[in-house]
Amino acid sequence: MAIAEMTKLLLVGNNREKDRLMHKLHRLGCAEITVAPSYGQTEHVSDERAADELTQKIAQIEFLFDALKSHRTAAQKISDDKNTDLQYRPAKDGGMFCPKPSLTFDELVRSPQVEIEVFAQIAKAKSCVDELTRIKADRTRLVAERDQLAPFAQMPIALERLRDTRTTAVRAGSIAASKAERLVALDAYGAIWDVFAGSPTCAAVVIADKEKIDDVLSALSELEFTPLPAGAEGVAADRIAACEREIARLDRRRDELVCTLMLTEYALPAARRLHDYYTIELRKLECARMTASTRSSYILEAWVPTAARDRLDRELDESGLTLAYAMRDPLEDEIPPTCCVNNGVVTPYESVTNMFSAPDYREIDPNPFVTFFFFLFFGMMVSDAGYGLLLTLGAGIVLWRTKPPKGQSNLIKIIFMGGISTLLWGMVFGSYFGFSAQDIGVPYWFNPIEDPMMMLYLSLGMGLFQMCFGLGINMVALIRKRKPLAGICGAFSWYLIILGLAGGAVGGKLASWLPTVGWALFGVGLVLLMLAGALGKKGAKKVTGALGSLYGIINFFSDLMSYTRIFGLGLATAVIGMVFNQIGQVLFQLIPLHALGAVAYAVIFLIGHVFNVGINTLGAYVHNSRLQFVEFFGKFYTGGGRLFRPLGSEMKYYYIKPQEGTQQ
Repeated sequence: MAIAEMTKLLLVGNNREKDRLMHKLHRLGCAEITVAPSYGQTEHVSDERAADELTQKIAQIEFLFDALKSHRTAAQKISDDKNTDLQYRPAKDGGMFCPKPSLTFDELVRSPQVEIEVFAQIAKAKSCVDELTRIKADRTRLVAERDQLAPFAQMPIALERLRDTRTTAVRAGSIAASKAERLVALDAYGAIWDVFAGSPTCAAVVIADKEKIDDVLSALSELEFTPLPAGAEGVAADRIAACEREIARLDRRRDELVCTLMLTEYALPAARRLHDYYTIELRKLECARMTASTRSSYILEAWVPTAARDRLDRELDESGLTLAYAMRDPLEDEIPPTCCVNNGVVTPYESVTNMFSAPDYREIDPNPFVTFFFFLFFGMMVSDAGYGLLLTLGAGIVLWRTKPPKGQSNLIKIIFMGGISTLLWGMVFGSYFGFSAQDIGVPYWFNPIEDPMMMLYLSLGMGLFQMCFGLGINMVALIRKRKPLAGICGAFSWYLIILGLAGGAVGGKLASWLPTVGWALFGVGLVLLMLAGALGKKGAKKVTGALGSLYGIINFFSDLMSYTRIFGLGLATAVIGMVFNQIGQVLFQLIPLHALGAVAYAVIFLIGHVFNVGINTLGAYVHNSRLQFVEFFGKFYTGGGRLFRPLGSEMKYYYIKPQEGTQQ
């Protein structure tokens, strides 16, 4: 378990055969192509036209994905409506826990065979979406018209008759029903007005002399009078009914279009396959642009795992291509990509490390250590054997049914292993779905609720162990970099300080001479720590560096206190589980009928513990990650690496099993 060694491939080939080489490297899946430097008359040439065509095709496929996603809920509501005969049957999918489906390389290469079918479905979906857009606009307009005419529903005359005459002005509109009585103020201008009942607004018609219409309109504006839209014709009730019929027709047509659109969902597997194919073809064009080319030849550079070097050498020799190549170790100033090679237990935890930062190529792989401590702390945080059994069985069933390949479904695998840890720690703490092991006669070590200080000491002890372990890794890393003095002074000094503090503080209870030895070790540790701060500095900076290193003691113990979150989460899980059990017991005793009481108890038990296991599993994952990123990584880990991404790894929806000898 380590970071794989990388080899640099330097290759010169015939321009006419560049596409064939890209196809070969794609099939091998073990080469990450990098930008080749320019040599002499070489240049980086790109096929922009082909790249644009592929980009447009990818965009059209993603349009189909977005259209189906945005209308899926609406289609489901239509199907659930008992008043319609339209039905939507969603295409079968693996679900959120299902890994990406597998695909052979030859099947991927044959993806263009489904291109005509997929783009026919895209055109169908686009036609539906375009018409749905028009329907939405028309429906919005009709709804607005209906709402504007609603106050005039009781008016028996045609709206076009409400027009000005030679001497009078006619104004029709709506006004809040609460303000209708204030229209009496218009009498002062000799206006004639009438109101048609409505709520919350009512229709009002005002007739006034044209010479006084400005004063009338000013008074109406104070009453928030909304004029009838220009061009309104016919009896309002008839027009409202016509709007309702047209809205109903548009709604029916909209539902038909949504169901028709969702029929294209059955093209999703082929569309996803084609999307992955186009994505890789676009990546090939980008890789071709990275090569340094002349009119007849090109220079290619790529990173290859050393373990795949012999296989790549054999495949290139047998390819029949006109090329020359060489392979070499990375130069001192080169930063190769990081490819971690771990077993099936450690691999899922690479996703945790990568959330922080990928390992640097030249540092120790932290993933095995993260695996151990993440597993250890997860169980302490959830801390209930019953919950551990649920997590193990639930995640185990998902893994058994889906059988995800290595590197996929990492979260489910972490929960599965976390469930095992929770089961073991739950037995240690004697907690089973909130019940104490003492109540059910099962042996245990201690109960965190009954002895919280023991839980606190255990949490801090585990944290101190992890932090010291991280310092040890840092010491080994510095020694490997031929900096033994920095490693001993910077890391070993902390061991002396911790042992010295422990001996000086509590050693007297064991032997009278231990405090003296302890404080002596503490002093030596301080001297080594100050020496570490002064290393590599000159002049006055040696003094400031030495004194500044002492401040690290405060940071160290501040980091140590962060491990109290293990204590807090572990205690919270037990308390919440116990409280739900007590609530269920109280309801059982209060309800006279034992059958109903048992049902109430079962409901509280089920809902409460499902909530508890869910919220505490999430908390354990988040806080566990935080302990790794801040307290643990802060002692030895630099990160900043770049993950190895060989040509062909860009697939989003499908998975191609690596050929034998290929590093993943």
